[in-house]
Amino acid sequence: MKGFFTLFSHYILMVRRSVATMTKSLAFIMLLVTYTANASEPVPSIDIHKIKPSELLTGPYSYYVPPYSYYYFHHIDKLDFKLDWIRRAGTIYPLKEPTKSFTLNYTYKNHTYTLNDYMKRNAVTGFLILKDNQIIYERYFHGANQHSRFLTNSVGKSVTSTLIGIAIEEGKIKSVNDLIIKYLPELSASGFSRVTIKQALEMASGLDLTYDPYDLNSSTLQFNTSALTGVPSLTNLLKSLKANPKIEPGTQFDYENENTQALGLVIEKAVGMPFNKYLEQKIWSKIGAQSDAFLFRAKAQPDQAAYGVLNATLRDYGRFGLMIMNRGSLGGNRVVGSSWVTESTTPVKFAKRADENEGLGYGYQWWISSSNSDHAFKALGIFGQIIYINPTKHIVIVETSSWQKPEDDKQWTESSKIMDAIVAEISRK
Repeated sequence: MKGFFTLFSHYILMVRRSVATMTKSLAFIMLLVTYTANASEPVPSIDIHKIKPSELLTGPYSYYVPPYSYYYFHHIDKLDFKLDWIRRAGTIYPLKEPTKSFTLNYTYKNHTYTLNDYMKRNAVTGFLILKDNQIIYERYFHGANQHSRFLTNSVGKSVTSTLIGIAIEEGKIKSVNDLIIKYLPELSASGFSRVTIKQALEMASGLDLTYDPYDLNSSTLQFNTSALTGVPSLTNLLKSLKANPKIEPGTQFDYENENTQALGLVIEKAVGMPFNKYLEQKIWSKIGAQSDAFLFRAKAQPDQAAYGVLNATLRDYGRFGLMIMNRGSLGGNRVVGSSWVTESTTPVKFAKRADENEGLGYGYQWWISSSNSDHAFKALGIFGQIIYINPTKHIVIVETSSWQKPEDDKQWTESSKIMDAIVAEISRK
């Protein structure tokens, strides 16, 4: 009888453990379902010091991945980071409120979807369509609103590129053909010793790096560790990089955050002020921004981040897009020269990316569509961040999203489908 009770007790313990495990799994699933369905309910707080750098972009415990990203992609300021503010100034550039509703159908993989379908299928948090300064469509999801500041990841690379152009026009940087070590001699013993500003802009630095958020042996882990913890500093990380002996700079496209970060440090050294302050003075105060923006970094990180940590309102991203669409000026303010806009949005021959239905070229930190005659181009960020600019049709589209994965070719392709459908619909009217 004693043996029976012992066996029964073990059985009860096993059941309790199984129930506990199932409860944890169900709790996470319910968290995802509840937050997706009821955006007014914020997810539990994330302690960034408990995030594993190896899981920063892949989760499950990270502000970059759902369900947490539904909230934190427009609440980065609620996390324990140091914020580098970019203050607005002057008169707000006016955007006209929409005068009528806007909807459309589009086809993807032989299925017809509506604009609302797209928002749901792609976990969109904000979507703005501008025809010049007229708002055609504006929607927010997952608790976001017009005042929310959205993290757009590598969309910020296109902003860094614009600042390089401004610094050249001001004579602070002599030429895109200057070696990076002319401004950053501390990188002379690194792989950057043979890299020009132009080659970094084109993501063709010939460094011995591998970008892959899912590969723990790639350089992505080292970069994420620096970004998340501040150790090593971003400057020291760049110092440690080696050249790839098989690749000459300027001959092969290789998309890496380290290139843009080096450009940000070049800007600071050349202009003699912090990156955020130069952005504030030369862009944000001139595009008629309605709100302050900010960059973020680990509190232990001494270097400001230039590779893609900008947080701003949807409408201010739209104003930046309009300025670029108008060849460097907005509201009578010249921000950057038209020749720089042309040069930076012209794809180099080796920088081709084969997407499912669209080839993308790469310029100076801009992606250029090659499937249409409008010379449309984009600033893109992981997890579905987009500024689409069509200078021919005078259309700017801003999308912020919280995809399940950092990169998804099918979702990038569907985003291209919806952008093309939007342009076609507006052009018909």
